[in-house]
Amino acid sequence: MERKIVFFDIDGTLYQYGKDIAVSTVLAIKKLKDNGHIPVICTGRTKSMIFDDIFNMGFDSLISGGGTYAEYKGKELYLYEMDKEKAIRAVQAMHKYGFMPIPEGHRYMYVDKNNIEDIYRPIFEIYKKEISNRIKQIDFEDLKISKISGVIKSNSDIEGIKKELDSEYTFVNHGGNLLELIPKPFSKAVGIEKMIEYLKIPISNTYAFGDSFNDLEMLTYVKYGVAMGNSNPDLFKHVKYKTESMDEDGIYKSLERFGLI
Repeated sequence: MERKIVFFDIDGTLYQYGKDIAVSTVLAIKKLKDNGHIPVICTGRTKSMIFDDIFNMGFDSLISGGGTYAEYKGKELYLYEMDKEKAIRAVQAMHKYGFMPIPEGHRYMYVDKNNIEDIYRPIFEIYKKEISNRIKQIDFEDLKISKISGVIKSNSDIEGIKKELDSEYTFVNHGGNLLELIPKPFSKAVGIEKMIEYLKIPISNTYAFGDSFNDLEMLTYVKYGVAMGNSNPDLFKHVKYKTESMDEDGIYKSLERFGLI
């Protein structure tokens, strides 16, 4: 069998806050590798924000930060980081338009620990438990980031920040709770393109699993893009393949149907 490469989003695909990782998903990743295929994390999270339990499912390659970083078996393929002025401007824009900024770096995530919004507190507590040594206070003198997100508050002006920063970022609204800003021209699809070029894998041997609109470019770029059953319903209109939800062994069942495990 020809070697295939399979890209997996994290949140809502491999993992859900407050839930255990599905045993069937861990088994599916193992079987993929045993069959000579390549499983790759492909996430909007920067590397600093990925929990050890996710890596320990069997992943040794990833695309992170919405396509701003890629590595294959520990070898860095590329890393994009904003210059300091651009990073500061993004944080200031978040404050200006009523968001709680979360600057996301390759080595650290940053927050204002004294001003955590109630809506974000449960998630922040999970991050504190899982990656406490990779969380820093926002400090303009020490801010190395690849992208930025903002917790949406009651006074957040989404259209205002889009108007100001539209030329610089792609915006993804996560359920009205979080606004993700990915620097142009990066995307998960850009990361996939660079990785398969490096590995000399044809597009016909590419697969991806995701559940949200920051996965759309990834799911439409690969040959076989699969939307999880728990996806945003509007995503199904744009993606050819669909599987069961992550709680219903969706990844395992889909990989089995494709004959990869």
